[in-house]
Amino acid sequence: MDRVINLKDNVAAICDAYPEVVDVLVGLGFTPLADPEHRRIMGVHVTIPEAAGRHDIPLETILHALEEKGFTFEE
Repeated sequence: MDRVINLKDNVAAICDAYPEVVDVLVGLGFTPLADPEHRRIMGVHVTIPEAAGRHDIPLETILHALEEKGFTFEE
């Protein structure tokens, strides 16, 4: 099964498609995503690249962590 994340998709959609992404992102410092309600409400308004900028977490760090879990990316 291909595990491809479109970086233009919002965080909520990605987490719905791949629930294990939540643990990776929370582990990197996106702690509000641990709350399903917050993820549902706020996650629809931000992409992974946007969230990286807002939380001062390098996008490369996030992508590397997700690659280690077997994900690839498209834009």
